[in-house]
Amino acid sequence: MRISFIATRKNLDPTERELYEMDLLNRALGFKRAFLDLGIQTVMACTPRDVDVHMIDEYLQPITYDLPGTDYVALSAKTSCVTYAYDVAARFREKGKKVILGGIHASLRPDEALEHVDCVVTGEAEALWPQVVRDMQAGTLKQRYDAVGFPPMDAIPVPTWDKSDASQYLFHQIQTTRGCPFRCRFCSVPDISGQDFRFKPVDRVIHELRSLPKARGPIASAKPIYIVDDNFISRTRYTKDLLRAMIPLAKAGEIPSWSAETTLNVANDEEMLDLFRDAGCSTLIIGFESVTEASLAAMDKPVNFCLTYQEAIDRIHARGMTIIGNFIVGFDTDTLGVFEQTLDFIQKTGILYPFFSILTPMPGTKLFDEYKAAGRLDHEKWNLYDTRHVVFEPTHMRRDELMDGYVWLYEQSYGTEKLYERIERNWSRRTKSSNLFEKGFVASRLGVEMIKGDAELRRHFKDGIKLMMRRGINADAGQLLYLLDAYDFAVFLRRFSSSRRAENYQTFSDPSRWDRVSEGKASPDAKEEVAKLNVMQWQNTKAVKRTKVALPVVR
Repeated sequence: MRISFIATRKNLDPTERELYEMDLLNRALGFKRAFLDLGIQTVMACTPRDVDVHMIDEYLQPITYDLPGTDYVALSAKTSCVTYAYDVAARFREKGKKVILGGIHASLRPDEALEHVDCVVTGEAEALWPQVVRDMQAGTLKQRYDAVGFPPMDAIPVPTWDKSDASQYLFHQIQTTRGCPFRCRFCSVPDISGQDFRFKPVDRVIHELRSLPKARGPIASAKPIYIVDDNFISRTRYTKDLLRAMIPLAKAGEIPSWSAETTLNVANDEEMLDLFRDAGCSTLIIGFESVTEASLAAMDKPVNFCLTYQEAIDRIHARGMTIIGNFIVGFDTDTLGVFEQTLDFIQKTGILYPFFSILTPMPGTKLFDEYKAAGRLDHEKWNLYDTRHVVFEPTHMRRDELMDGYVWLYEQSYGTEKLYERIERNWSRRTKSSNLFEKGFVASRLGVEMIKGDAELRRHFKDGIKLMMRRGINADAGQLLYLLDAYDFAVFLRRFSSSRRAENYQTFSDPSRWDRVSEGKASPDAKEEVAKLNVMQWQNTKAVKRTKVALPVVR
């Protein structure tokens, strides 16, 4: 029996792109995709050995729907991708294939999913999948399989790397923990992976790191690793033990630079930050979510008041690590000032990689349930639930203002003036520079893109190359590529701008226009209410107090 695992593209429209797919960067370096879904690779590893496993990644090759010899097709999809996955499933079923669907959306909407496929697997599938396969072999496949509980991390096998061409992916990936005890209103992780943290034994993680396919190509010696945990610092003792075990590998050059998602309180622990640095971590991915006190409180994220943002960022930057800062716009507590306030914060703190999302009430979250009950959702067209479309009516701004504000943030953050000011500040902290070969390679690859681009792109890339080549600055050629890819994404987003773009852009830059409240909701105390909404995180009493008693930054 053969099972074909299909990794479908993420967008219903093939001309669209996702920030995390890094299209420009992949073209420049000769890769086809940023990374393959680790979940698919892990479930493949759980398949009994007597079953033939086949893998197709649509980003690497077109889907062949006939697939001679294939009995079953396995798909996985998150909410924004499930509409296209349903289309793919329909085409396979027309060819007589049985289709099994797993992943976040199917786990949260199994009845809906069963309208499009033959079988749904909900929850974490690793322990359940062998039984599903045995039922396939026996011809007794059920319509639905629900995982009971959560498998221990030491029972999760090493992902199957040999079913896809690892050389075509920019990143390697590993996972060390699952679960999250926090209940942020916009997040479904606790419903999928539980509220208790689970940990993969340290020796298993080290084994996985050493088992990653050897990289080749233009970055053969430094193919980056992305640790996909929702919170890499879930338990302090475990995280420190793992980091200590990684330090010898990093010093010996056995692992390249890597990145991980953490909460802001990583900066509360000076020893942990030192361990991150010594273990070769180059980038921390942190969910700042909002710059305002009111929005953070409304989303149930108290952890973001552990320190003032500035202090936390200074502590991370002092170790030579860069920050990917995730921000969400569109909360009911967001005024029209949120866009300029967020941009100003990014520039002042020097966050190198700001990523933005439009608030999206995802199925399985408290936010979705609240908005649906209140009749606030515009529709349930899942392909538009991708954090870059507005799917509800905001409170203190119009839909078009939220959409344009999102695009404006990307354009401003990755435009020439602001971007290169942040790059120069970050590179001034570095202790080493890319060598001339690396700089020359990146410059040549950007030259190819400049030939194909317009005048704005050519000017932008020229400025970047000029800064990278400047003497006396410790430039990182790879970082420049990442950042110019984000600029390319910002240009792509212009297709979503509204007809009122010019007017809205003036509003975002003019504080005198920010105090407007939604039509019909004004009150005598409106100005006072708006003023409360504009209190910044670093003005929060608890955050200020904790910062004052914290240890001084190690510089």
